[in-house]
Amino acid sequence: MSEYTPQVNLVSRTGAGVVGGVAGGLFLALALQITSHIKPYAQLVGEVEASTAWVMVLMVAGAAGGLFGAFVGKFIRGQIIPAVGVGLVWGMITWLVLAMLILPLFGDGSVFGIKEAGGIVILGVYVVFGVITSIVYAIAGPRRRHYYRRRREVGFVMAMPSIRRRRRRRADEDLVEELED
Repeated sequence: MSEYTPQVNLVSRTGAGVVGGVAGGLFLALALQITSHIKPYAQLVGEVEASTAWVMVLMVAGAAGGLFGAFVGKFIRGQIIPAVGVGLVWGMITWLVLAMLILPLFGDGSVFGIKEAGGIVILGVYVVFGVITSIVYAIAGPRRRHYYRRRREVGFVMAMPSIRRRRRRRADEDLVEELED
């Protein structure tokens, strides 16, 4: 069995993104419930109950997290600081797409109506959702294993990342070995 693992694939990034999205979705649903802006999620399926809205928030958040992992996740694997920055942008994008466009289309609000969407407070909630999604993805998401080899440099040892590969023998090396025998 090879010790080298290739770059993580789309399926593992998407799965980790769903986990991050559901984790962020728990915060999103709680914050929207507190601010009384959760009703539009229930209207996605023609309902008005809070329990339906919670389920829809978690489903939409999981889908948004899956998209996050598939398209953006490969840039922040295991890195918390870049994850926060990417999460800020992802939260703004989800606010624009969900709260400003999709939810008003299915509900009774106006498209791109900032005041009806909850204003700056709801924007902040979606930004925190994006940050939580990206941090959970960075912590729990797929990783690539690195192997280190020791390398001597002028009096000290330095660790260098290395990918273990088999080296093919060249024909002239085979010829030299035959001549030496």
